[in-house]
Amino acid sequence: MEKNFFLEDVGEVILRKSKRARRTSIRITPDGKVTVTIPALSGWNSALHFLEQKKGWVKNTLKRLEQNRPPRPAYHPGENPFTRRHRLVLLPDKTVNEEVQTHISEARVTVKYPAGWQLSHPFIERVIGTLRIHTLRIEAHAYLPGRLEELARHHGYSYRRLFLKNLKTRWGSCSSAGNINLNIRLMELPEHLIDYVILHELAHTRHKNHGPAFWTELEQTTGNARNLDKELNRYHIFQDL
Repeated sequence: MEKNFFLEDVGEVILRKSKRARRTSIRITPDGKVTVTIPALSGWNSALHFLEQKKGWVKNTLKRLEQNRPPRPAYHPGENPFTRRHRLVLLPDKTVNEEVQTHISEARVTVKYPAGWQLSHPFIERVIGTLRIHTLRIEAHAYLPGRLEELARHHGYSYRRLFLKNLKTRWGSCSSAGNINLNIRLMELPEHLIDYVILHELAHTRHKNHGPAFWTELEQTTGNARNLDKELNRYHIFQDL
């Protein structure tokens, strides 16, 4: 049995009861997912009390995870992919004065900046961060709704509505009403992991927790659910540059 709880300064936390648990514990995955597990006969208030006691440790751990995440590669004009379907082109331009000009085409994101500026200029970095989110949103709207519908139809699932969001700590979620939220940053993952996240959330339309029935069903649709979940946990949700 599970419940979701929002803790100020931490974010969303999963509260979970387990028949195997002998004591209350907290687990934080590399992507920042916080889970508090308590014995099956314990009350939810005991989980909240324990979480409040350990709040400082949780915040410090999340901060350390964020600091230790590998940096994005440096961007160089015309060399590095920006997103799945776009390349970033940075062009110093003597005709551009004290401003940055941007353009998104079908396959390129172009940034023109004053010739005297360095690429490390804070304003250029902010522009790139904003452009990245905008580009990921474009790509997500073009790909994720159709892929969700395709997988749902193939495996016999139904859902109410799809919402695409720029989530900070989760790749996706499913509400009790059957609405599915998918992170636009899924477009940064390999396609087989995008499918895994989608199937994970579709499985939640039938099983609201991560109990044995949930994993049995997910194993049937993915063929390798536990290993895919471990692989997904090696990826981090990078925030804006």
